[in-house]
Amino acid sequence: MRSEAILYVPSDTPEAMVVAAMKVAGVPLIIRGVMTMAQARVESVTLLMAETQRGKIESFLMRYKNRRLPEIRIVPYDEPYRVSPALVETLAGDSSHDVLLINANLLFDTDIIDTIRSFSVRGRELLVCNEGSHGVPVMKLTRTSLSNLTAFTQEKPRSIESCIRFLTESSDIRVVQKPLSSNTFLVRRPRERIVAEKFLAESIRHSTSGPVARYINKRFSLPISIFLSRLWVSPNAITAANIVIGLFSGVFVADGHRYDVILLGAALFQIASIIDGCDGEVAKLTFRTSKFGQYIDSISDNLSLGSFFTGLIAGYWRHTHSHVAFAAGAVLLFSTAVTFFWMIRYLKRNTDSASLVTFDKEYLQKLTNLPRWLAAFIKYGKYTLKKDVFSFMFLVFAVFGVLYWWLFIAAFGTAVSAVTLTYLNLKAMLAGQETQDTRRETRDARLVGTEGETA
Repeated sequence: MRSEAILYVPSDTPEAMVVAAMKVAGVPLIIRGVMTMAQARVESVTLLMAETQRGKIESFLMRYKNRRLPEIRIVPYDEPYRVSPALVETLAGDSSHDVLLINANLLFDTDIIDTIRSFSVRGRELLVCNEGSHGVPVMKLTRTSLSNLTAFTQEKPRSIESCIRFLTESSDIRVVQKPLSSNTFLVRRPRERIVAEKFLAESIRHSTSGPVARYINKRFSLPISIFLSRLWVSPNAITAANIVIGLFSGVFVADGHRYDVILLGAALFQIASIIDGCDGEVAKLTFRTSKFGQYIDSISDNLSLGSFFTGLIAGYWRHTHSHVAFAAGAVLLFSTAVTFFWMIRYLKRNTDSASLVTFDKEYLQKLTNLPRWLAAFIKYGKYTLKKDVFSFMFLVFAVFGVLYWWLFIAAFGTAVSAVTLTYLNLKAMLAGQETQDTRRETRDARLVGTEGETA
């Protein structure tokens, strides 16, 4: 299979070469490029690097041996880190008709790859990517243009930067603007690693919906996730630890009398909400997302939530000795079960994801043909049912000593959620049944018409 992309390690300065193999949030930059290519479904990638870097990169790639990766070819520079005619022939011979040429020190996402790949080039064309008037070291060229470097390197071996300048000066340039949704950052020096990690963290934070998650929880969880990524801590281990924190939150909330113990339970639930983001963030930062991880993350959320709700019921009973606690608790638990039933049912039937976050993106955000009031209610009301929102509110109410009010607020909120989802799903089922009946009637009518013609 011919390469669809070349990730090149810059060779103009020793610092630039070191940066490519430098770990950013636990993963070397050049391997970040490979894994992003895998997410963009690029089938084959050539890595142009120094021979001295090969062993380290190959060893790190073994950590992803059970994941779907592009076919990877490692092509070393000619010493001392130069491009010769023989190397040009190797690169051109291994490349597809048109090939991406990307600086390995660039942090980029799949959006920019998808954009560049959507354009075709031919002959001596060179497609370059700009952000405003500034260039981004991502380009697309033909195998023929790549072969033209043979004559340029014939006189003497050149650096890869000299080769790119020659291509820019001798090719027909087409410019495409970097998509607004895409984030890129070029790491030039080893001391910029902290800035690069902050860039990755901010990219995750800005893609997060919900004010509490974005402006409060992520401020705490992302620095923790960066630290854990450097240590290569397993996302599943973080989830397991978070289950323990969530379970203990319910134990303390169930005290019913002592303010400090109840406040500790609410604080632990808020901490569990923050740590709940860490497993997913570490998985994204280190490219270790998995369906199993999504399953246990959902289990962790539900165990924490179940523990806390049970603690609310028990705590209110111990505080008041009123049977209202069990009535409100029954409504709360039943409504929560109904809500989760519809969410899990949709995920199993319509997606490959096991994450409840997907339900919002794939279902709630795509609902159409709803009355305006219902659409507005779903759009804004869903945030009150997000764990980051109500865990923060639990803490606020606990600070003021009125946490158990949430037993009734949560019972009402989950009941409304269960009724709304039941209505939407029953409406969809009836609409689907009507469609099937209409198709069946149309088919029967056609059959009757055909039999009449035959007779």
